[in-house]
Amino acid sequence: MKKVDYFIKKYLENRPMFMAIIRSQEAMLFQKYNYLINNKKILDFGCSDGFFTRTVFGKNRINVGLDLFNNKRVTEAKKEKIYKKITLYDGNTIPYPDNSFDMIISNCVLEHILDIKLSLTEIYRVLKPGGYLLTSVMTDQWENNLFGSKIFGKIYLRYMRKTQIHRNLLPDKQWQIYFKKAGFKIQSIDGYLYKKSSFYLDLFHYLSIGSLISYKLFGKWILFSIPFLNKIKTQLIKKTIIDENNPDKSSALFFVLKK
Repeated sequence: MKKVDYFIKKYLENRPMFMAIIRSQEAMLFQKYNYLINNKKILDFGCSDGFFTRTVFGKNRINVGLDLFNNKRVTEAKKEKIYKKITLYDGNTIPYPDNSFDMIISNCVLEHILDIKLSLTEIYRVLKPGGYLLTSVMTDQWENNLFGSKIFGKIYLRYMRKTQIHRNLLPDKQWQIYFKKAGFKIQSIDGYLYKKSSFYLDLFHYLSIGSLISYKLFGKWILFSIPFLNKIKTQLIKKTIIDENNPDKSSALFFVLKK
């Protein structure tokens, strides 16, 4: 298994600094199930540009990347040939028959969904009996830990919720209820992104403004990478990541669910 340093380095070389905090933690959780990918039919629900999936599982190992018609970032996944196939849809009925996939992965997507009940019903439908859904989601604790909220209060929280399109920032127990009502059996729950890492994740959004400008002007988040600076950043990021597992206090949760 790859260490967290590997995933932090990959994100620092290719994406804004703040992403290295959250995505490295998610990558560590998802990679535990890398062994389940071989010879299985896998769907990535909400694939976007595919960078996370490529970083964790590699290119051309996931059968289908699924996303919305209007997500322009899917173009990058197509260009890089990260998935064997990419399917676009309207966000309602997944265009595959019942019991089509052995496993479905979904990284930080469900908190953005308008009709979460419908999406979970559809995910359950296209998953084979005995198959797994691996998903990470944001919780209600996220807004309690933001750097900006300490200064601007509820105005900042409303702004961030709208900007990040967070429609479902739910408590741990509420997420469990949604999954169980959809028919899933909860195999395990891991909390991540605690108070310290959430605080710095929000702060680093503003320290990553250069990456946003670069992406707008040149279509690249990182124009050039400086190795020795990345080493310093890696150590800084590692200090923000706390190794504990208390779902009630985490800003994000990783679920292993079985049909």
